[in-house]
Amino acid sequence: MKKLMIASAIAMMCLSVNAFAEDDGYGNDIPAARTEGTVDDGYGNKLPAYGEPEYKSFEEARSSSYGSSNSGSSNSQRPRSRLGIHLGAGFSFMANYPTDKDFISQYGDNEWVGASVDLGLAFKYHLNPILLFVPEINFGMTYLTEEFKGAGGYDDYWGEYKVNDSRTLYNINIPLMLRLQTSFVYLEGGIRLAFNIDTDHEYEYTYPDGSKIKYIDENGKEQDLTLDADDEWKIKTFIPSVVGGLGTSFRSGGLECDLGLRLIWDLRGIEDHDKDIYALDVQEGSRNKKMHVAKVVENESSLFSIQLVFNVFF
Repeated sequence: MKKLMIASAIAMMCLSVNAFAEDDGYGNDIPAARTEGTVDDGYGNKLPAYGEPEYKSFEEARSSSYGSSNSGSSNSQRPRSRLGIHLGAGFSFMANYPTDKDFISQYGDNEWVGASVDLGLAFKYHLNPILLFVPEINFGMTYLTEEFKGAGGYDDYWGEYKVNDSRTLYNINIPLMLRLQTSFVYLEGGIRLAFNIDTDHEYEYTYPDGSKIKYIDENGKEQDLTLDADDEWKIKTFIPSVVGGLGTSFRSGGLECDLGLRLIWDLRGIEDHDKDIYALDVQEGSRNKKMHVAKVVENESSLFSIQLVFNVFF
């Protein structure tokens, strides 16, 4: 009797296992479904068939996870590098301007102010999850102007008038930036290599009240009194600068965008003619003898710019 009961229990256990083995709860016969690779895990995923690995490799799993969470596709892994468009626009000022009184009498005080614009391409490369290398290549333009009161330094004949002195330089500049990137905020710093390619320079004479001086040209037309002075302003070809900035990164329309503030400071003077010589008559002690002395004033004027930066990466 005891043996019969044990045999009955074993038979019931086998029947129970077979019962669970017959169906996975979704109408699939498990042994057959496993052979065909159609077993459902309850979340819409088909388990692999017999003989296939249960788990993906780490790289496949990471790629699948990123793709499903960002674009719904298992093969849309985010690239490590992106190419984009760079736009920078802001204000420019003159720094390291000479303070010598003879220089100021000739060229005026440091009241230079203007605008700067950069337009070009930017490349974003991830060195690691938070550190990026972001080089750029831009076409740049800087416009500066000042109003010289008195105009005596430009031309003695126009001493009672004013002169609006405007200068524009054009360059190709290459910022090489390192960026520390968090979820939404970034800090950046680096060096910019600028290659100046052309300049414009002109004087516009005005009356003391600021109204423009007019003249009649050879065709009988009234013109503003503006003089082209490109030959008077020569700048160095190569100017290195230090760059620093901060900003925020965000996504818009499926594109990566940056919006930030950037400071650019030249490391050397821009003037090619960087020395002015002035002759002075001085007294020599008690003998009341005049001496003719040449004074050299170094002009190390450089540019300082503040720009609002906008990048779009594809």
